[in-house]
Amino acid sequence: MIQHKFTGLGVAMITPMSADESIDFPALERLTLRLCSSEVDFLVVLGSTGEAALLSEEERVAVLEFVLEISAGAKPIVAGLDVSGGTRAVVQRLQSMHVRGLSGLLVSPPPYILPVQSGLLDLFQRLDKVTPVPIIAYNVPSRAGVEMAPDTIIEMAATTSNVVALKQAVPSVDAMRKIIAGVPKDFAVLAGDDGWAVPAMSLGGQGLISVIGNAFPDMWGRAMNQAVFGQVKSAEDDLRRFEPLLELLFAEGNPAGIKALCSHLGLCEMHVRRPLMPASKKLTQDIYDAVAALDAVPA
Repeated sequence: MIQHKFTGLGVAMITPMSADESIDFPALERLTLRLCSSEVDFLVVLGSTGEAALLSEEERVAVLEFVLEISAGAKPIVAGLDVSGGTRAVVQRLQSMHVRGLSGLLVSPPPYILPVQSGLLDLFQRLDKVTPVPIIAYNVPSRAGVEMAPDTIIEMAATTSNVVALKQAVPSVDAMRKIIAGVPKDFAVLAGDDGWAVPAMSLGGQGLISVIGNAFPDMWGRAMNQAVFGQVKSAEDDLRRFEPLLELLFAEGNPAGIKALCSHLGLCEMHVRRPLMPASKKLTQDIYDAVAALDAVPA
């Protein structure tokens, strides 16, 4: 099995945009440097939070190469893999991908297609045979339209060498408990939703791939590492005050809320690529008020 470092806090990075919807590379540099100097454990680029589905292939390559250059090995970098076009196309895309400096890939079921469980298992088994870097499987039925069942995940973990972790964006105690009990000990199970992080860790999860970590990397990084080392109650106490803000961040979809928050912190502008829309004036003000209520200095 390829070695990996996917525990603790991973941050699903936003892709800053300018008013004309072009990529704001100066803001991306600021964000990358800030995260690399924080208590984050790894970075995830080109995920749904990064608006990857709205970027051209050239833009995706440019974003990934830029983050790899700016981070300069300071943190492991995971990239979302484009899964459009069916299994054969995904395998070919992976085989032709330049992965120098990359620590892993985040791979979800393909959206809209709705494959059966055996098709999902076959996808990851085929990718396992050709990947030069570790793979984090991403179970996200809200976007893919299909859920990877616990038995499928367990079989995937047992029959692949290089699918080394799971981002579980299904907030089910029963499913999480079954998955953790069934996968090998060195297979990392990560929460895929910020609000689900502490419950997942209490069940034996090993970390979180986070949206709010773009804004509060040190606070969430410390809390996740406390939880990894068994101090789940302490992590819960530290993060409870973020609950009102978390509800607001996803009220109008992702990444509108987190971009409004990052704009408030001076990290980027609020712009997103259409058909996504920036946060409404009301939501933006509610987010600002929630930050003020935290009585905390972003770190």
